[in-house]
Amino acid sequence: MAENAGTTNSAGGAKILVGYLASALDMEDQINTSIYKDYLDEKYWPKNIQPEIFKTITQYLNVLIEDTQKHRNIIAVLVEKYGRIE
Repeated sequence: MAENAGTTNSAGGAKILVGYLASALDMEDQINTSIYKDYLDEKYWPKNIQPEIFKTITQYLNVLIEDTQKHRNIIAVLVEKYGRIE
């Protein structure tokens, strides 16, 4: 990491920090969409999957989707708090 990445007293430090946080948001979005949300669709599972098993899987995936939204919210707060360029 860059030496001044955690500082907000310089424009360069804030830009680096915002860049790191933006990358984290992108990763959260990729995981959420390409893994969790896509697999809520039964077409990605074996054709003979039992309905109760699929229901259980989707319940767990929904928990992960909700957690991912919480992660996004945390990162957004960090951007707001530490990403301002003054």
